[in-house]
Amino acid sequence: KEEEQREIKKEIERRKTGKEMLDYKRKQEEELTKRMLEERNREKAEDRAARERIKQQIALDRAERAARFAKTKEEVEAAKAAALLAKQAEMEVKRESYARERSTVARIQFRLPDGSSFTNQFPSDAPLEEARQFAAQTVGNTYGNFSLATMFPRREFTKEDYKKKLLDLELAPSASVVLLPAGRPTASIVHSSSGDIWTLLGTVLYPFLAIWRLISNFLFSNPPPTQTSVRVTSSEPPNPASSSKSEKREPVRKRVLEKRGDDFKKEGKIYRLRTQDDGEDENNTWNGNSTQQM
Repeated sequence: KEEEQREIKKEIERRKTGKEMLDYKRKQEEELTKRMLEERNREKAEDRAARERIKQQIALDRAERAARFAKTKEEVEAAKAAALLAKQAEMEVKRESYARERSTVARIQFRLPDGSSFTNQFPSDAPLEEARQFAAQTVGNTYGNFSLATMFPRREFTKEDYKKKLLDLELAPSASVVLLPAGRPTASIVHSSSGDIWTLLGTVLYPFLAIWRLISNFLFSNPPPTQTSVRVTSSEPPNPASSSKSEKREPVRKRVLEKRGDDFKKEGKIYRLRTQDDGEDENNTWNGNSTQQM
């Protein structure tokens, strides 16, 4: 009996020990699973943190790059604006200096009645009389007494105008004046000065006009009129010379007609070329054995 109780106790202890072992193993497995989950979660968190750090770094790099680009762009634009302003200022200075030069100097071209010309510069505040005296010294007594005039607009200066400044007469910064000899109209001066130009244009354009006439004659020329024999009755006696010429031409005309009779066939007033069939038809018609009728 004691043996049975002892066996029962051993069995109870064995079962208890087995249960404790199972519980221990289960706890270890749970702890291992828990540690693995925690490790995985920690790795995921670290990955997320790393990605966030990378994103932040990329954003910072982009911001720095944009800032540097904006700064560089602003500097470039500022440099361009400064260069443009400097160029505009330089152009303005040049324009002002050129305007001052144009306002202080009058360049006058003197056109002579023979078509030639010469040029000189005068102060813009100089009177027109000074320009007239210069022209008189240059041409001498070639044209005698003369006056000055402009063609565009057409205006002949009077004695009062010779006392005025070139700038007031709108002859500055440049102008063209014509020397008008006394008693010679303005139109003749214009014609003589422009004659050389028309001569030059005619010389240049003459080959083109000749080619155009040739082409127009070739394309639009009328066909030659047909020769018709017209009988004209005349009461004048015949000319012996013309009759002798006609007698000389008569044999030539006969030979031409004979040759035409060999090469051509006449049907009424119309001639057509002969063929081999035409010869056979005539033989069949005229040899007496033919059944054909004309």
